[in-house]
Amino acid sequence: MAHLVTAGTDGTPESTAAVRWAAREATARGAPLQLVHVQVADSALDQLVAPDESDEPRRHTEEVLHEATAGLSDDFPDLAVSTKSATGEPARLLTELSETSDLLVIGSRGLSTLGGYLVGSVALPAVAHAQCPVVLVRARAGSPQADEAPAGGAAHGAPRPVVAGVDLSHPCDELLDFAFETAGRRAARLEIRHGWEPPAYYGARTLPRATMALDELLAERAAAVTAKVRPWCEKHPDVEVDVRAFLEQPAALLVKAAENGALLVVGRRQRTSRFGPHVGSVVHAVMHHSRTPVAVVPHM
Repeated sequence: MAHLVTAGTDGTPESTAAVRWAAREATARGAPLQLVHVQVADSALDQLVAPDESDEPRRHTEEVLHEATAGLSDDFPDLAVSTKSATGEPARLLTELSETSDLLVIGSRGLSTLGGYLVGSVALPAVAHAQCPVVLVRARAGSPQADEAPAGGAAHGAPRPVVAGVDLSHPCDELLDFAFETAGRRAARLEIRHGWEPPAYYGARTLPRATMALDELLAERAAAVTAKVRPWCEKHPDVEVDVRAFLEQPAALLVKAAENGALLVVGRRQRTSRFGPHVGSVVHAVMHHSRTPVAVVPHM
């Protein structure tokens, strides 16, 4: 696989934030950045009824890519930036580009009236089918550059932590590789979090014996997570790691844990469904509710 970071751009504030996030990440990786704009193709019926013979689509694409690259040479002078334009279905073309990229970065839309983020018809299928990790970036407080500011709760000058969710029921080597390498490049603390909701038959939690049993089970899970990540701790001795398990719904735990983080890393099992994109309930929830950029890492 080529060492390449790819970012989709469509001229929105969210995509502008994604481009700048991708530029910083590509610089940290020592990799080139590829900016992609996909012009949605007219349907065959539209072309038949009112064929578009103007030069407007080409001019619009040029304008979007020009705006995306503006300022990058000043802010990231050592970054090699290329642009690519295409016509077609954006999610499908971005998925194809994920096959030759190390990382795919996409802007994610703002809050809906229901209090969650609108992931959109491009981001969701791209996350579900991409062959490389996908990062969803939001423009905070209406500013494309707001995600660059340090978190209010972080110490002055200290890197914000990288937060990763670990599921004990499935292998997650790719997720741990990504999380440790990302934290190492940022010189940031890596916070490994595991959330567990006890089955219904542990419902009598007010009984002392049941409470003690839950505490013991939680301690066992914390030990299992620690054992799972130990090989990566030995491989990355310079990364400060904090491993904890909680009696809490996993998605809610991760969203809360990442509030002052730089990146939330979650895993997606590579599987297909005839009913459409399948990303799993935890990934789906954090994509809609995390204010922090979310990296979704495909794994077996």
